[in-house]
Amino acid sequence: LDIQRRATGHLAFGHGIHQCLGQQLARVEMRVAFRALIDRFPTLRLAVPTAEVALRPETADIFGVKSLLVAWDAK
Repeated sequence: LDIQRRATGHLAFGHGIHQCLGQQLARVEMRVAFRALIDRFPTLRLAVPTAEVALRPETADIFGVKSLLVAWDAK
């Protein structure tokens, strides 16, 4: 560990030799899961206006939404 090194690059999944080994799997899983969700529930939509989607506080370790209210029309 070199705490004086000059860190460069984005660190969401790591950078350079410190990249997360699972990042590509996580990206593939997201693509597959979202596609399957839309295929299964084609009328899925936000239940509130986009501006009302609450985000996690900036102090949270992981960026994202607090909750995502959705609705869909049954066929």
